[in-house]
Amino acid sequence: MKRILVIVAFLCLCTVSFGQEKQSLWKDNRNVWEADFRLGKYIPFEERHAYMKSLPQYGVDLRVSRQTDGRNQWEKSFNHLNYGAFFRFEKNHVDSIKYNDRNEMGYERESWIALGDCYSLGGFINGSFYRGKAWSFDYDLMGGLSFWTHWGDEFIGSCANVHLALDAGPTFMIEDNFDLLVRYQFSHSSNAAIALPNCGINVLSWMVGLRYHPNGRPELQPREPYQWSKKTSIYASESFGFLQTNENMRVYETADGNLVNDLPQERPYYLGNVIQLGMHRQFHPKFSYDVALDFGYTGETKRMFEKAQQDYNDHHSYFFPDASTGEEPIPLIDYSFVRSLHIAPSVMFEVNYNRFAFCIGGAYYVWHGIYSGTDQKKTWGFPEDSESNFEDEYLPPCYRTFYERLGFKYYLGENRNMFVGTFMKVHQVVIDYAEFTVGVNLFSWESKHERTYRR
Repeated sequence: MKRILVIVAFLCLCTVSFGQEKQSLWKDNRNVWEADFRLGKYIPFEERHAYMKSLPQYGVDLRVSRQTDGRNQWEKSFNHLNYGAFFRFEKNHVDSIKYNDRNEMGYERESWIALGDCYSLGGFINGSFYRGKAWSFDYDLMGGLSFWTHWGDEFIGSCANVHLALDAGPTFMIEDNFDLLVRYQFSHSSNAAIALPNCGINVLSWMVGLRYHPNGRPELQPREPYQWSKKTSIYASESFGFLQTNENMRVYETADGNLVNDLPQERPYYLGNVIQLGMHRQFHPKFSYDVALDFGYTGETKRMFEKAQQDYNDHHSYFFPDASTGEEPIPLIDYSFVRSLHIAPSVMFEVNYNRFAFCIGGAYYVWHGIYSGTDQKKTWGFPEDSESNFEDEYLPPCYRTFYERLGFKYYLGENRNMFVGTFMKVHQVVIDYAEFTVGVNLFSWESKHERTYRR
């Protein structure tokens, strides 16, 4: 009964939102309702989780959306996509996952519990690679929040998590009011390192759905050639986020006075921050890119220096190895704010759905503050094992070479000179933290020559 009430409440909220349009929700032929059914298989992270491959996940989606009809040029450029809100329920059948906590004496204990079910809600874009009279080949981009009935285990560290999904497949027009769709989907749920543990859940699913157009379909305005000018902007942005460190230390005192290593959920939080100065180039009505210089701060570096001191106390010979090995000793240095800084040139590619942009990019570190005041130098290369012992000791994991970004922007203002966004800052496929971004264009100018575009 509770699940039914949640679904009804969600649909009522969607109804109110769409009802603010100029036409009534019940009469506008741009409104679309959809129900989807999913059968998925888990993608395990480690060999010991291989048993999950044989266990199914069942799910159902309910969606409310708006079909664009081409009244705005960007709608024609994207082949008359539709966008809206979704509600998703996922039933998990994994009944044995690890859960670590402490007993009454303060010592770590291990138990095994079931993976909870998941409720998600958010927004989506449904676009078409190909659109014909009787069928189309479509894709979906979905993003929102998921809420788990159980958490604190090795996969899900908090009740609220980020939910992302990407799928593609054909849609068949049955008649004027109904579509039948088939999709193959990848979905991911984790909390972006806001709380540990944070392995997350990845699922590959087959999805079959029925789409309902209650008032028929709108007439799609044909695509016609149009004039457009390229635009260039110099911008500045501020991005920040919080993470819980993965680095463990002996910091917990048990009831009998012994020091033990901390559990993931007991580790401290740190601030991550990036100030970015760069150039944004809108070279096509649908596409743009950024080239920038990132000035980063990573509070987790302080934890690395504290751990280095602990390593020094435990393994003095590691910092002063035997000369016969030919290894350079690792200097024991004090922490300072400067040693938490980083510099990295970055690039970003954007797909621009009017004011909304889907973004993907990366950056390569050219300097770390840990070298400041020492005779140590950066090691260059892409493999993770290319770092020196010094970098391995003082840099947070995966900070040696490059990082990636994946997320969304939304442009504000009449001239779109401001933007807000959220990104996943990822180091070699492992998320560092979730960034929240605000930016402004300092200077902008358009090309003097207009070009003709047909899509």
